[in-house]
This record gives sequence, structure tokens and C-alpha cells, in this order.
Amino acid sequence: MIIFLRRLLRLSRLALHLLLGLGEAILLFGFYGLPARDRTISRWARKLLGILNVKLAADTPPEFDHGALLVANHVSWLDIFVIHAARRVHFVSKREIRSWPVVGWLAERAGTLFIERAKKADTARINQEMHALLKDGAWVAVFPEGTSTDGRRLLRFLPSLLQPAVDENLPVVPVALQYRTPADEYTEAAAYADNVSFGSSLWRIAGEKEIVARLRFGTPIRADSRRELAEAAWGQIASALGVGSTDSPPGTRGGPPASAP
Repeated sequence: MIIFLRRLLRLSRLALHLLLGLGEAILLFGFYGLPARDRTISRWARKLLGILNVKLAADTPPEFDHGALLVANHVSWLDIFVIHAARRVHFVSKREIRSWPVVGWLAERAGTLFIERAKKADTARINQEMHALLKDGAWVAVFPEGTSTDGRRLLRFLPSLLQPAVDENLPVVPVALQYRTPADEYTEAAAYADNVSFGSSLWRIAGEKEIVARLRFGTPIRADSRRELAEAAWGQIASALGVGSTDSPPGTRGGPPASAP
């Protein structure tokens, strides 16, 4: 009964938070400059985490006077808000998210780039949009695994979306993301993988007493090829997560990139 009431309270507050965000995006975003938009997006994400009692434990992100490409492992739809709460970025996400009620529209207003992964030609379009943002000094974030996991393994990184960092000679910032219990133990509560629906995932998260989202920023990387960037970023994130190539053998769905395009 306590868990049900907890869920009811949190989901009611979350619905109100979404409506307030929708109203602000419609009525006020057009009057905000870029810095104000960035602060608003990060503040809104932190509030969302607070409603769901997701505690953010994040390193201080590196600072540059230019753009950067953030590369992270992917566990949950919560990842977007966890990263936004720590550092404002422009995400590259699958196009299906755009069709989600309210959330999809808000994501677009927040500057998300939507890609159709099934269409190879769409990568070229997204890369051009990433180029423009990076040249303007923005950060762009990608999940190079191409899908989410339960957080206990790391799939091989697909390097195609890392090309803009090579072309612009900008750093790639690896980020390792984990969801833990307050006792610093693994929890699958936030995992949004396999056949879990968004509704089921949200219901499960809303019932948890507390989830700790740990965000670790690695050492910025520069390289002459996107494959080198993918391998180096994979290595840093794997080390931070405590997984290795024996957990995800090269050439399978896990492990460092072998012959990815």
C-alpha cells in the first residue's frame, strides 16, 4: 500500500511537472536567449529527478571554450535527464521518441536531434546537424551502443556518429552512467531494455524508495579516426563500469568495436 501511494504521489507530481514544462516551452521559450534556455532545461531535468527521488552523484564535467561530443553508455530513458541535470547537451535520439506524447515534443524543443537508425542515409543528415551545433560551441551527446542495456554490460560502440568530432577536431568526452541503491549496490530498477515498455519502466521507477544515478566523466579524447575514438571511449567507460572484454567479447554484440562502420 505504501509503495502504491508513493507511486500515485510521484506520478501526479510528474504529470504536473510535464504540464508546467509544456506551458513554459510554448509561452516563454521564444523569449529566452540560449543561456536561459540551457539553464531552464537543466533545472527542469533536476526537478524531474527530484520528483522520482533519483539522487544525482556526478563528477564535475570538463569545461571548454568550444564544442564537444559526449559519449555515454545507455541504460534508461532517465539517462537523458541525468545528463541534462549535470550538463546541458543536445542529444541524438531515435525518431520514435518524437512520437511520445508531451515528452517527444518537449525533447524537440530542448534541441534533440532525431535519427532513423534503420535508414543509413539519415546518419549523414544527423552528422551535418551535429557539425552545425559543434561549430557553435554546443555539446552534443550520443549513445554509441545504439540501444540500451541493463547496465551490467557494455555493447560495442558504433562509431558512425563520432565522425563530426574528427572533422571538427573537437574532444570526445566519455561518460559512464550507473544506477545504484543508496547502499551502492546494483539495481535494475531504472533499466529500460529488452521488451520493457515505457509505462512499465516508469511505474517501476516511481515505486523505488530511492535510486542513485552515478555519472563519471572520463578524460577527453582526440583522435584521427572515429574508430579510434570509439575504442578509446569504450575502454574508459568499460573501466569506470568495471566491465571488460571478457564480459563482452569483441566481434559479438559487446566489446570494443571490431569492424563497425
